[in-house]
Amino acid sequence: MADEPVDAERELWSLGHYPTVARHLMPIAVATVDAAGVRRGDRVLDVGTGSGNAAAEAARRGAVVRGIDLSPQQIEHARARCAAEGLTVDLSVGDAQALEVPDGSVDVVVSVMAVIFAPDHTRAAAELARVLRPAGRLAMTSWASGGWSEGWRERIVALLPPQPEGGPVPDEWSEPGEFARRLEAVGLSEVRVTEEPFTFRFASVDEGMETFLTKAGPFVRTMATLESLGRGAEARRTFQAALEEANAATDGSLILPAPYLLGRATKP
Repeated sequence: MADEPVDAERELWSLGHYPTVARHLMPIAVATVDAAGVRRGDRVLDVGTGSGNAAAEAARRGAVVRGIDLSPQQIEHARARCAAEGLTVDLSVGDAQALEVPDGSVDVVVSVMAVIFAPDHTRAAAELARVLRPAGRLAMTSWASGGWSEGWRERIVALLPPQPEGGPVPDEWSEPGEFARRLEAVGLSEVRVTEEPFTFRFASVDEGMETFLTKAGPFVRTMATLESLGRGAEARRTFQAALEEANAATDGSLILPAPYLLGRATKP
């Protein structure tokens, strides 16, 4: 039986060209692997590996790494990237809500802006806890509130038709208390969630628009929807206005504040 929310997420992350976006997110992946304390010989699972940022970083540190992603396209990107960098990572298609990984079989679980998109956050969090060994370590991230994209979302909601229920709500991970509660609810301990600074940087507003609107799956899908409604030009103007309003640069470049939450936990 088809799982429509999962199928929709798989399709979403096949849009655009995620490796272009992932290059900007590499500092967050490094911080997440640092927070997990990845060491040589650790068995590491990267859930929602995308083009392999965190998986590659863990492998460079001598860990035994497996990366899982819902999207076959992302797994192919990750394989090409790891091969080019001479890194050994076991990469396969999989669902964060139903990991094909034995109980208690990994030392570390990491997830960088990935599990937050799982349609059923309870199932996904429970799976992260299940695969960790006792005293195993988890580090994962979500976007925090207050970032540049809030202005865009506030503007765009008036242009979009009502959204179907049952899909993921990644913004619900953006409140530190809720983030921590979700990890504690699946039996993880020593939970700590901190807000960390991050900025997207582009040479210009035009470069930022091109990157988000043609490379990042969620933006590509939103624009396709609005173009089908005859509102594509209006949406582009709206997006440009949101970028210009959020821009922290004064030299013609584009600097977008995008704080994120970094959650850490252990398996009792």
